[in-house]
Amino acid sequence: MLEHYASRLNGVELNGSFYRTPPATTLERWRDGTPPGFLFCMKANRGLTYSADSFDRVGLARLFTERISTMGDRLGPVLLQFPPVRQRNLELLEGLLQALGRPTACEFRHASWFDDSVYEVIKRHRGAMVVTDEEKWPQAPLVELGPFAYFRLRRGYDARSLEGWIEVVRSAAASHHDVHVYFKHDPPAPRLALRLRDALEASETGSGPRRRRPSAAKRAVPASSPGTPKGRSGRS
Repeated sequence: MLEHYASRLNGVELNGSFYRTPPATTLERWRDGTPPGFLFCMKANRGLTYSADSFDRVGLARLFTERISTMGDRLGPVLLQFPPVRQRNLELLEGLLQALGRPTACEFRHASWFDDSVYEVIKRHRGAMVVTDEEKWPQAPLVELGPFAYFRLRRGYDARSLEGWIEVVRSAAASHHDVHVYFKHDPPAPRLALRLRDALEASETGSGPRRRRPSAAKRAVPASSPGTPKGRSGRS
């Protein structure tokens, strides 16, 4: 399944690592079973942001990033998700990004995080704000903070609604080195990812030096099964 997926799309967001980091043998198998340029975006362990204040979040962040380093050049940005009850906390954000020590896409579910002070911290670590299209959560602004952009498209889309996001992603691709787009883990996701990818590639044809495709990908839910990555698109 992974071989077929990686032959069509160029990245995947993995949700299983939110609950348990896959063993090294699994990470090595995914790394060795995908072509150069394919990226896995690992969702950071929930203990980093969902745990009580007494928990050693920074220590866990260091352990998490050390373990996933097995992926080598197949490892894309880490997805760091904050729950809706977690309001703006610059000290926590700074500590986690410092401990992770790698490109991180930050998804906030409370509007207090949409603030210049937060953007400055993320920018300092060359990260990104996750723009999530989900009815339950406030949508983050698309702020250019680092070399990549990150979108999580969590609704059902028809041709018209998807076209709106194609234009947004196309605009982001013009100002970022890499763009990650992941659709919800639903049956239509692969078709949507391919449609997005094809639309972006068509717009690039004959327009000078070619940029990397955005990755339209899908996120695999079980830790044992992978799911897809200027543009990377897939299912999440």
